[in-house]
Amino acid sequence: MIKFFRKIRQNLLSEGKTGKYMKYAIGEIILVMIGILLALQINNWNENRKNNIIEESTLLSLKSDLESALVQLDVKLEQNMRFRYLDSILLDVVHFKKDISTDSLERLALSHIYSPGFDPELGTLNEILSTGKMEIIQNRTLRKHISTWNKYMDELEEVDGKLAHFDLQVKDPLYSKYLPYRNIARLIMSDESNANQMPKSHFKWNSKELLNNKEFENMLSNYIIYSTIQHSRLLDIKININEMITLIERDINQK
Repeated sequence: MIKFFRKIRQNLLSEGKTGKYMKYAIGEIILVMIGILLALQINNWNENRKNNIIEESTLLSLKSDLESALVQLDVKLEQNMRFRYLDSILLDVVHFKKDISTDSLERLALSHIYSPGFDPELGTLNEILSTGKMEIIQNRTLRKHISTWNKYMDELEEVDGKLAHFDLQVKDPLYSKYLPYRNIARLIMSDESNANQMPKSHFKWNSKELLNNKEFENMLSNYIIYSTIQHSRLLDIKININEMITLIERDINQK
């Protein structure tokens, strides 16, 4: 093909047809440019096709991770509401000096010793944030949700840290002093035969002494305050997750 074009040019020059030669040369340049543009276009099309495949695979993995996180989050929200409810009952007993049996108080107090955390496995999301994969995600709204994820988790971690501090530094020393931890096993084991393998503690304790303890009242108040904040931040994360799942499903359906 190159020899063919070269022969045409040589013939035009040998015949002294300079004007035609110039027109031919310009035409040849235009053809070369068109060829280059077509090659670039094909290359760009191939790159876009590859990126679309990577994007779809990434979005599907991210959606699966988010759905798993949502299940764990709902469990955390249920625990949060249940624990706040139990702490509110205990605080009412203290505040209004209600009569309550030692066994009932024990069951209420020992129903939750430690506050569970929320630590979902989001490998795909972390990979997007750490490896620069964000650029392949075309939906700007989804990219914004992903980029703000760590902010939501940092805010939750802050309040989770407060509750963990109360667990270890306040509740555990206080309960160890007044309550028989051995009886927790009986609360956990629903099977009566298994519960009998862990006999109830023979140590007696004075429930009124615990109910009249200001540290106990302060502890319950702090748990309710920070659990309420925790609940709000968990809901923010749930909204963020649901919005990301909706955006992912919409993008995948449009491909």
